[in-house]
This record gives sequence, C-alpha cells and structure tokens, in this order.
Amino acid sequence: MLHVPSEYNGRPALYLYRNGGCDVGLYADGTKKRVEWDASIPPAYPEQMDLKITDWCDAGCAWCHEKSTVRGKHGDVDAMIALLSSLPAGVEIAIGGGDPLSHPGFADLVGGLRAHGLVPSVTINGRHLERHRPLLETLIGRGNLFGVGVSFFEKLPDWDYEHMVIHMITGVDRPEALDGSDRRKLLLLGYKNFGRGAKYKRAFSEGVTRNIDQWFRELPVLAIKHHLSFDTLAISLLRPERLFIDPEVYKKRYMGDEGEFSMYVDGVMQTGAISSYSDERHPWTDIGSMYQLIRETAGHVSLKAA
Repeated sequence: MLHVPSEYNGRPALYLYRNGGCDVGLYADGTKKRVEWDASIPPAYPEQMDLKITDWCDAGCAWCHEKSTVRGKHGDVDAMIALLSSLPAGVEIAIGGGDPLSHPGFADLVGGLRAHGLVPSVTINGRHLERHRPLLETLIGRGNLFGVGVSFFEKLPDWDYEHMVIHMITGVDRPEALDGSDRRKLLLLGYKNFGRGAKYKRAFSEGVTRNIDQWFRELPVLAIKHHLSFDTLAISLLRPERLFIDPEVYKKRYMGDEGEFSMYVDGVMQTGAISSYSDERHPWTDIGSMYQLIRETAGHVSLKAA
C-alpha cells in the first residue's frame, strides 16, 4: 500500500511508485508529492534527472554554463534510452542542451522515454520558441512531452500552454520584465558561475550582484503575483523560506538538496554528475550505480551505508 493519494486537487495520479523508503505521486496538474515512510531506506533511483542531449546551439549566450556553440555535438539517442530504461515509471526527465530540439533524434528520444513510462519535459531558449513550436505542439499532442521550460529572452512568450514555465536567471534577467504581466509560472534559477558563466561574471561582477540583490528585494511581491519555483542555487541566493510564516510548510515544499533525489546526465560526453555545474564527473555505467555514487560523494545516505 503506497502512502501517496491516488488523486490530488481533484486531478488523478499519472504515476505512483515506491523508491526506497519514499512513495512518490505525480499528478495531472504537474504536482509531485513525496511521502517518506522509512528514513532508513535510501532511494535507489533519482526522482528527477537533468539530461543534456546536445552541445549544439546558435544562441551564443555569454553566460551559458554548458558552453554550447554551433560546433557542438549531439548525444547518442539509443545509448541515452538504454541508460534510463531501468528507471521506475514516473521518473521525470528534464531534457536540455544546447538547443535540445535541434537534435535530429529528439522525437525518437522522448518517444523512447515514454515507452518506458518516463516523464519527459524540455527546456528551450525563448528565441527558439517559434522555430520549434510546431514540433513541441505535435509531441505534446502525442503525450510524449509533459512540460516546456522557456528560458526568458527579451519578452514573455505568447503561448497558451498550461504546462509552460518561464525560466529566469537571477543575475542576468530583470524582474521588471514581469511588470504588467498576467500571473505566470516561473522557475527562478541561480547564477551558475561555470562554463562561459564564469567569464561573464568576472567581466560583469557588479551587475550580476546588483541583479541578484534586486530579485532578493522584490521576491515578496513577485511571490504574490506569480507562481514561483526555484532551483537549489536560487534558493541559496534568494532564501524563499523567509516568505513562509510556518517553517514546516516550507519544509514540506522543499524537494531536497542536489543529489539527494536528483542527478545530472551528460548524454553527449556520457558522464553523470550531481549537477550541470559540477566539475566532478562520474563514468557512464548503469543509472542506479551512477546515482548511488553521486549520493555518496554528496554526503547523502547510500545503499552501501544502509
């Protein structure tokens, strides 16, 4: 008997699964619930994975931590599907790049992941949205994509898709870009001092710092106007826990530290890591072993220690 409900807010569960001493439910509105029933049993697999499938991109963002260029290579689709095929149905795969939809095998990749019950989403640069929108809408219609993250570029995208989330980088994007907009789903990302991002920060350190300070000051107002979520870097920079009257409510919404229930896979170089901005890369073996190695090096409880 799983400890997570079969529906949430009137929406049915897409997937319910057990992972170590936790039960996980993924629901039709995009909500994920995790219930820990035995803290002594560590998870065997990640609940969520960032998967880079290509280094090719023509955007040329000066702060790109992946250092993507038009000379970038694509990853092997069959190898990525084979690696991830042992994950439980319901695990979320956040696909990125580079420009992931430039990969000629993108449709085959998401179709292959869905065949194993995995839940793909994709993040694209806002300047590429119109270029890729027909393919996105086709794959969404087939049930092969469950969400689209659009990295902010110049203006908010004009696309009426329920599961679109706008990604904004603290340190780069400006909060005033949201002035006068309707309520949006936003993912605030911490500045990654990695790849080209390290060079950009050295050149524009004061501007990056001022921008982060502005997001910090305006966060209470933005939290009222928009639906906010955060990556772990943004949490450390913006401290959203200060917005909660009851600390226990924040603890229930916090989904874990880097490497605790997540990992990063570089499908181009065929390595794994705790995150996309980590220098420590692990060999491509099987996904369970790669995840446990990441948990160990991150200081989380591992299967070997249980």
